[in-house]
Amino acid sequence: MAENPRRQPQQERSRQTVERIITAAARVLEREGDRAATTNRIAAEAGVSPGSLYQYFADRDDLLLAVTERVVTEFEARVVPALRAAAREDVVTGIVTVVGATLDAMEERAPLLRALTARVPGDRQEELLRALRARVTDFVYASTARNRPELSPVELERVTWMLVELAQTLPLRYVLDRPPIPRDEFVRDAVRLLATHAIEAGPRADDGAQA
Repeated sequence: MAENPRRQPQQERSRQTVERIITAAARVLEREGDRAATTNRIAAEAGVSPGSLYQYFADRDDLLLAVTERVVTEFEARVVPALRAAAREDVVTGIVTVVGATLDAMEERAPLLRALTARVPGDRQEELLRALRARVTDFVYASTARNRPELSPVELERVTWMLVELAQTLPLRYVLDRPPIPRDEFVRDAVRLLATHAIEAGPRADDGAQA
């Protein structure tokens, strides 16, 4: 991944060129996959010269990072309203709302997500998702605290972490791996799994030791 900061276009024409290049990169990645998404191929798709592409992006990895940034922005635009709606619903309905919105956003860009997940380093993905993850964490923490008043602060932090990891990982793996599970069954099982931690008081760690 390039270390040099990306050149920020100042003029409207330059901004339009950058947007065209990013859009072209996303189209090539979706249609043809990561291997075909060379800078020359992307430049041709965007209708610009390779030299013009390199005026704004240091290399292919820099361009793919810009595509990832756009995908995360689009994802936030879908998931954040679902989080707001879920905050006004009971916990099970809220989980259904958030899981459904997450799946909708991911399934629409599944080929692109598959290409980017394989190419963009995990630490950069986490960095781009940090703000959204913080919002999900706040939502999960508040919902779990309301429904699990018996939890100590340490237990609440632990359960919140587990729920956020499950909510982030399960839909992504479902969309990318396409297991032979109908979507309604996946949502049902995911909601049951998440709600078990968010609502029900399971056995404490020391209960097993005393059994």
